[in-house]
Amino acid sequence: MKSGWFRHERAASCSGFARPLPHQGSLKALATGTKAPFIDAVCGVSFEIRKGETLALVGESGSGKSTIARTIIGLQRAVSGSISFDGQEIEELSGAERKPYLRRIAMMFQDPIGSLSPRLTVRSLLTEPFRIHGLKDRDAGSEAERLLRMVGLPADFVRRYPHQLSGGQARRVGIARALALDPDLIIADEPTAGLDVSVQGEVLNLLARLQDELGMAILIITHNLNVVRHMTDRMAIMYLGRFIEVGSTERIFEHPRHPYTEALLAANPEPDPDAVLNRIELKGEVPSLLRRPSGCEFHTRCRYAQDICHRVFPEPLASPDDTEHSFRCHFPLEGEAVQREQELLFPVEEGI
Repeated sequence: MKSGWFRHERAASCSGFARPLPHQGSLKALATGTKAPFIDAVCGVSFEIRKGETLALVGESGSGKSTIARTIIGLQRAVSGSISFDGQEIEELSGAERKPYLRRIAMMFQDPIGSLSPRLTVRSLLTEPFRIHGLKDRDAGSEAERLLRMVGLPADFVRRYPHQLSGGQARRVGIARALALDPDLIIADEPTAGLDVSVQGEVLNLLARLQDELGMAILIITHNLNVVRHMTDRMAIMYLGRFIEVGSTERIFEHPRHPYTEALLAANPEPDPDAVLNRIELKGEVPSLLRRPSGCEFHTRCRYAQDICHRVFPEPLASPDDTEHSFRCHFPLEGEAVQREQELLFPVEEGI
């Protein structure tokens, strides 16, 4: 792996990148004789984010995307592995030692209004990071108005409360709050969730403009593949807490190698009613994390699965002509037919 500005590394074993989540209370586990009442939310994940780039985490609900984000910002601790920021290992640092690095990382939570305290004005919400980090040399009123201007909101919004904001306005306030301490990395969890299509475009264009101006890196967690293609440099596909395909966004959209990626891309909504669609139906349900399938964990839903897929967990492979495009599959997709299919599903357009 090349040297990265932000990096997380995990061994290949499934002992969990994030702290295992309890699926039973301690008393119930004792009563039922359950020795390990925990599930591994994320397993064997390794990635890096370079300064100024945008990486997307993509996958179905429950695949572990938000768990990764919460672990990066310290809302929960990793069981094993390492998290390094600008060359400094931060996972093993105490709260006080880690604070200067967390100042350089900000998060936009999925619910734009629910993530804002209903008891605080917009001014208090925007200036709270200064109080938390002891920055007493800032003028709160001026800073709040500056941040609002950065995200395209009037200065008089400082007197409003979250319930007086629309979804798009609340999202802009969330972006402004994330920018308060001039972070080097912003984690955006579903930044367009619950917004009208026109507002989604405005928010994405705002993030892209701010990234160009400030040079920050962005980690986007989303189900919206149009968002991924519009503004990300690289993407990682997650299934049951693992990365099953990682590479440049352009490369994966043009030539997916994993059958799960193929199905996700084929399921993306197409606004053109006359478009030729070739949907891929995945059979069955997503397996429970309590009972992970043996071998390749996707074999229970894969239309290409063969006997080895049931027995042997696939090792990571890389495309011969693009070593940064990696995937875990015994029978990766090949041929021009896949590329032609994706060109029909995702014609190249400017913007959204």
